[in-house]
Amino acid sequence: MKAPDIRTAFLMVPPTGKVIREDRCQTPIQGLHTVALRPPMDLLYMAASLERQGVKCTLFDYPGEGQSWERLEEDLRRLRPDLLVLSITTPTLDRDLRAAQLAKVVRPDTVVVVKGAHFWRDQPSILKQYPMIDVVMRGEYEETIADLVTQADWEKVTGIVYRRNGQISSTGKRPYLQELDRLPYPARHLANNALYIRPDTGELQTTIVTNRGCPEKCIFCLAPRVAGRENRVRSIPNILGELENCINQHGIRNFLFRSDTFTLDPDWVIELCQGIDRAGLKIKWSCNSRVDTLNGEVLRAMREAGCWLISFGVESGSQEILDLLRKNITKDQVRQAINLCKVEGVKTSIYFLIGTPWESEQTFRETLEFAKLLEPDFVEFFYAYPFEGTEMYLVAAHEGLIAKGEFPISAYSRPAMPTKYLSLERLEEMRSEALREYYLRWPVISRTIRNVKSPKVLVNYAKMGFQQLADILT
Repeated sequence: MKAPDIRTAFLMVPPTGKVIREDRCQTPIQGLHTVALRPPMDLLYMAASLERQGVKCTLFDYPGEGQSWERLEEDLRRLRPDLLVLSITTPTLDRDLRAAQLAKVVRPDTVVVVKGAHFWRDQPSILKQYPMIDVVMRGEYEETIADLVTQADWEKVTGIVYRRNGQISSTGKRPYLQELDRLPYPARHLANNALYIRPDTGELQTTIVTNRGCPEKCIFCLAPRVAGRENRVRSIPNILGELENCINQHGIRNFLFRSDTFTLDPDWVIELCQGIDRAGLKIKWSCNSRVDTLNGEVLRAMREAGCWLISFGVESGSQEILDLLRKNITKDQVRQAINLCKVEGVKTSIYFLIGTPWESEQTFRETLEFAKLLEPDFVEFFYAYPFEGTEMYLVAAHEGLIAKGEFPISAYSRPAMPTKYLSLERLEEMRSEALREYYLRWPVISRTIRNVKSPKVLVNYAKMGFQQLADILT
């Protein structure tokens, strides 16, 4: 079955709200004041792969630009692309696909390709349910998208479900890419990089994907589904080359090192940090970590290489819930990691999940008191979301907290489901209550003021504080 000739591609984030679209991290950021808008790395990687094959690419982030559906339709009529590429999240699925519908109205033979963690399994029924989709990409997408525009026969492109001439076919699962260095650097020249800033300083910030995969078994996380359980790392020279490209070509010196867990391999982390030092890059960066993967040597190397903030998924102050979530950490390990960061002078940001199936008034209170005990620099309370493909989804469906096949629209800043013990209405109150009790304390306010190093940072903190205050008091 011959594939269509593709010479132009339009890669877009549709105007369905500001959302982090990183497969395992599908976070609507409205109301989340500690989470900054990030560049659409999946689209930037795919655009780079397409440009390698001679495809002319246009990329646009509609919510980032504050643009409307009317602007999107105008762009479709102007560009009339051969290929439309959409990055989909589960909470925004139906709204995102409005862009595909518009593309088909403007030009019916535009090939519509979608990717996202929602499509982790082989499900030809998706194409029956959504006739505006031509191709679903499963798993890692950078080489799949290149194959789509170079292979004459899509039956030979692994990792897709596709529609041609009214027939739906599946080509099976594409193996995880072992040599991440094979990928081109993201096509940042196509993006408006000024949209993506470090929230405290207002400086340009971008994302560097450093490694993929996680061996842990947390029941709420999609990482094993979308990236596998093996920690696959890029080489140090490859990462340093991308950092230098960002500095020299785009003037960016602030970075989020994105991974499923950055610190899984301490020797690799130290080698990367030493490489940054030797190259004299003079950058600032943040990353995520598990509390059981840090030690003083690693943390010192990170700080000396420019790491200023580490984010930890702590999830709960209840050891019982931590065990039910299969987080495989203890509260003592959490305390040790946060204290170590304080000693080494690295700021900490902690994420808690409220509204897991077992949440009760008691476990919520344990979480809030634990946050106060830890005294991190930043705290965010997310609501748990039952992503299909996770064990939490199965638990939620089994307990009747969601209907099988249901994908709630509410996520992260609003509860997606009740718990066994708490109603949606009570859960709705809890996040504001937690933020209010944590942040509206003099020790937190005074520490924040003391740690501010410039008037500009103080102004940005004040803006974030007032926005958060408005949310938690309403």
